[in-house]
Amino acid sequence: MLSNLLKQHQVRQQARKEVQEKRKHDAIAASTALSHLLVDHLNAGVAQAYVNEKKLNTETKILQENAAQFTRQTMQWLKLVEDLNTSLKEIGDVENWAKSIETDMRTISSALEYAYRKSE
Repeated sequence: MLSNLLKQHQVRQQARKEVQEKRKHDAIAASTALSHLLVDHLNAGVAQAYVNEKKLNTETKILQENAAQFTRQTMQWLKLVEDLNTSLKEIGDVENWAKSIETDMRTISSALEYAYRKSE
């Protein structure tokens, strides 16, 4: 009878051990699955941040190129305006020179007329 009780105890103990092993195995599998889900969730956020960073870098490069092109174009416009101002000043100088010549010619013409009248 004692040996019978011992065998029953060992059988129950073996059954409990198997149940405990199965539960341990299920717990490890569940924790592994949870870990994978958490890592995947975090990786999705990191991947989205990386994609956004690449888009921002691309947009930044485009903006820098556009700004550089705008700067070059502005410098060309400033040179054109400066050249126009210089030309306008030169035209003004020629106009003043022409007026000065005209005044001198009128003076000479008046002097010649006066001299011609005096000689008559």
